[in-house]
Amino acid sequence: MRKDTLSKVVFLCLLTFCFACRAKKEVAPPVASVPSVVNSKTASIKAITENAFNFKTLSAKAKIDFKFNNQSNGASLNLRMRNKEVIWMSITAIAGIEVARVMITPDSIKVHNRLQGEYLAKPFNFISQYSSRAIDFNILQNLLVGNATQGAVTEASEIHVTGSETAVKTAINGLMYELVFNDIYKLTENKLRDSKDQQLTALYSNFQALNGRNLPYAVSMLSNAGNKNVRIDIKYSSVSVNEPVDFPFSVPKRFTVKD
Repeated sequence: MRKDTLSKVVFLCLLTFCFACRAKKEVAPPVASVPSVVNSKTASIKAITENAFNFKTLSAKAKIDFKFNNQSNGASLNLRMRNKEVIWMSITAIAGIEVARVMITPDSIKVHNRLQGEYLAKPFNFISQYSSRAIDFNILQNLLVGNATQGAVTEASEIHVTGSETAVKTAINGLMYELVFNDIYKLTENKLRDSKDQQLTALYSNFQALNGRNLPYAVSMLSNAGNKNVRIDIKYSSVSVNEPVDFPFSVPKRFTVKD
């Protein structure tokens, strides 16, 4: 992979990744904690809420395939999170060389571009140049674990149950959500659209039991904004939850600070 191409991949991966995740440990049947048929709106909301994936910390390894305007590149991903506090990512080339490291908090985004020896530090709202201003840290973390955004499934939402699927439509802070849940009330499709018709679609599948809940082991993220079409496909080899994790992020002195 060429250096300039990989640099673009790393940065665009971060921006689009402001959306995705997947899981480990045992390959077990999905956990069905509620009946497969829900008749009322209140019961649907309760089932969806009870089946959300809750965690304190999460650590995952995955292979990712990144497509930007029909150009495809592969890499490995090491993902660590502390709920509501930190998202940390290390992106590694096929040769096993770390090419980028990213740390995101509710207030900031920091990026090491190790290929070019550059360091970028920006406030979290920096991503609003590339996505909706309504995207915040909590929305990002929920996207990464396949949960509905807080406030997206309420009595005010438009909810329809058809067979084994539950469809939800709602609007929050200028973002229109179209959500589809399966028969165990896990999110299989999350479509976000803003007033400028920028659209992000997250697709979740291959659910496995982890820590008594279900987590998607396959994720596809599709982003369309202007003439930029980005897709990230993720296949996780392992995921663990609620174990001690660290988030190493020291900046080498040789790195150039980028504006």
